[in-house]
Amino acid sequence: MGMLTTARVRELKPQDKVYEVTCAAVAGFVVRVLPSGKKVFLVRHQVDGKWRREKIGQMSPTLGVDEARRQALLMLGGEARSEAAVQPVARRSAPKSVRRVEPVKQVESRRVTVRELADRFVREYVDVYLKPGTAAAYRRHLEAHVLPRLGDRDFESVTRSDVQALHASLKHIKGSANYSVCIVGSLYSRIIDDWKLSSMPNPNHKIRLFKMKTRERFLTPEERRHVEEVLLRGLQISPGRKGHLDRMGVWALQLLSLTGLRRDEIRDLTWPMVDWQHSCLNLPDTKTGQRSIQVPSHVITLLRRIHDHTGNRKVGLVITSRTGRKLSGLNLTWKRIREAVGIPDVRLHDLRHSFASDALMGGVPLAIVGEMLGHRQPSTTKRYAHLANRVVREALEHTADRIVEASKPLPALPVAPFEPLRDVQWAAIVTLVNADRSRGGRPVDLRDVVNGIRWVLHTQGHWSDIPATYASTTACWRWYKRWCADETWSKVEAAIAAPSAGPARRPRPRARPKD
Repeated sequence: MGMLTTARVRELKPQDKVYEVTCAAVAGFVVRVLPSGKKVFLVRHQVDGKWRREKIGQMSPTLGVDEARRQALLMLGGEARSEAAVQPVARRSAPKSVRRVEPVKQVESRRVTVRELADRFVREYVDVYLKPGTAAAYRRHLEAHVLPRLGDRDFESVTRSDVQALHASLKHIKGSANYSVCIVGSLYSRIIDDWKLSSMPNPNHKIRLFKMKTRERFLTPEERRHVEEVLLRGLQISPGRKGHLDRMGVWALQLLSLTGLRRDEIRDLTWPMVDWQHSCLNLPDTKTGQRSIQVPSHVITLLRRIHDHTGNRKVGLVITSRTGRKLSGLNLTWKRIREAVGIPDVRLHDLRHSFASDALMGGVPLAIVGEMLGHRQPSTTKRYAHLANRVVREALEHTADRIVEASKPLPALPVAPFEPLRDVQWAAIVTLVNADRSRGGRPVDLRDVVNGIRWVLHTQGHWSDIPATYASTTACWRWYKRWCADETWSKVEAAIAAPSAGPARRPRPRARPKD
């Protein structure tokens, strides 16, 4: 049948005889269907080796499947069984109405607190499915923040407002506040989804978390060189003297820098995980699960050096302490190194960030960097997106430079010197210009007027700059406007450019006629 739900229980049809259906989610939780159609919830368990059934109550608007399941869990857990075990004797002599109501009242008087379910949460989920470090953090936040405020509450009485108040009360430690809300959400996910103890909404739904500042510190090339100098100098100092560095600690730091792995992934690395043939590391258990990591030739060379130094062992840890155990104190070693280099703000984990930074600045796509770092979610890699934007900007600048370079106009050719009208050219247009000569007024040499206009158009100069050897500025401007209005000027230009005007010849200087 599977798990009992309200819909499934309502679909159960009465038969000629009484029959029972057991819930798959809670062993011992039973619904009995009577020929009359009534449905009664029961608890079935063993007492002194004999199976017994204890009545919870008849299905009604006040006693649904979820409430009956919650009461069944209490009775099966032993809290209410001692009271219910005495009840069958009283039921033989008590009226029918009392026998039906009294057991339900005894069960309802017992609350299930958040603390009780938190114990089950730690026992069945945290200690089973989470890594030791994460499990320890869960237990620490439960004891320090969640249970002091919500532990004695009935678990179904906790609302979203209660969780929001818990979060606000920890505003002085924003990281712990956000973490505590996540733990509450995980606890109620087990209660609602896994254990089916209630159909209430998860009280951590849409809780507004504090925005956390992400620490982004990357080693510059100069800082990397200084770090390497300190490492090499520390290896040359005799043990016991100030500044001495153990060879294993130096190798661990170099592996962290070259692979971008986490500290514990390097400390837990064993020789069977090293695939020499395919140049990769097969890590069976990381923060994001099993991983196979491709490593560069520099890492393989460093691993061979460590392998030779440790006697070419086939088993055991790659990086060990002096006693052959897991290396400890790596953070302290890095602290001494960063103080010597003058970079006290660079944490050991920032070597991983620097690995991602160098990859992106080298043009590696953001998605590939996520694969190299072993990120399960693309959103985790987006913290480095601004570094990828720098690479994109450099590419944009390079592309724009090429476009601008290709779009530059060719250098302008020098302008040919202006040549006044030749006699043959003047002869070709004299009829056109004289036909439009106005009567009266001060006489003007139209040949000089035409040359003045042509000088302005040829040199793109200003009318006021017409040379004195030609007509005045006013005369040239007025005739030009007049000839353009009646389309005479277009005819003049066509006549001057016609082949019959003859080849270009060097003009002869002529004197300006006197007025």
